[in-house]
Amino acid sequence: MTEYAFINGEVMPVADAKLNINDLALLRGYGVFDFFRVIDGKPIFLEDYLDRFENSMKGLGLTTDFTRQYLTDHIYELIRLNRHPLLGIKMVCTGGYAFDGYTPTSSNLFMLARPFTFHPYEHGLKLMTVNHQRELFQVKSINYLTPVYLLPKMKAIGADDVLYFIDGYITESSRSNIFIIKNGILVTPDYGMLNGITRKRILEFAQEIMPVEVRQVTVEETCTADEVFLSASTKRISPVIGIDETTFQSGSYTRLLFDRLIEEEGKI
Repeated sequence: MTEYAFINGEVMPVADAKLNINDLALLRGYGVFDFFRVIDGKPIFLEDYLDRFENSMKGLGLTTDFTRQYLTDHIYELIRLNRHPLLGIKMVCTGGYAFDGYTPTSSNLFMLARPFTFHPYEHGLKLMTVNHQRELFQVKSINYLTPVYLLPKMKAIGADDVLYFIDGYITESSRSNIFIIKNGILVTPDYGMLNGITRKRILEFAQEIMPVEVRQVTVEETCTADEVFLSASTKRISPVIGIDETTFQSGSYTRLLFDRLIEEEGKI
C-alpha cells in the first residue's frame, strides 16, 4: 500500500517527498520534531503534541506559514490516506536551506505517517546510567547524537536505553520520562528533561491513585525504589527491570497506572 507524507504544504507519496541536501537539519542537525499516535483513526492527545511542537519551534527560532488548523486538517488527511489501526505520525520542522551551511532560513516542515507497534508492557526495560545533560532540554530536537553513539555500549551490556543524570540527579531517558515509586509514593524529576505528554497525562490522574511528588530525584534514590517505569508515546508505560547492576520487579502500582492511562486514551 502506498504511504503518503506531507511536505511543505503538499500531500504526496513518500517516494516522491524530497528535501534539498542543503537543509540545515542535514548539515548541522538543526531542527525539531514531535510524534503522536493514532488509534483507529483517532489522534491521541493531539492538541498537547501540537502545543509542544510549536514550543520546540519557538525554542529554536523556527517559524512556518502553516496555521495550526491547516496542519490539523492535513494530519487527518494523512490518517485517511494511511489506513492502519495503529499509526505513528512524526512532525518535523528544520532550519531550512542554508546555502552558507550555517544560518537558518525558511523552515521546511514535513509529516510522516507510519504503522507501528507498542513496546510490549511485559518486556521490561534495562537502563544504563550516563552522566549527560541534553542541550536545550525543553526542545524536542532531532539531535540524538549521544544515545545513538552509545548504542554499541548498551548492546554489549544488554541495556535497552540510557538514563541521564547530572550532579547526582536523574533527568530522563533518551526518548522517555522516568518515574519511581517508593513506599506507595509516585515521584518524577522536576528539571532537566523534556516535559513528556504521556508524563503530563499520568500526573493529571495519578493523584487520584497515590501521593505524587515532582522534585529532584537522586540516582541512589532511584536505585533503591520499589518500582521504576518509563513513560512515552510509543511505550505508554513500561516497567524498568534494571538500572546498571540493580534489578527491579514490575509492581502493582505500575500496572495500575498503565491500565488507567489506557482508560484515559479511551475517553478521546
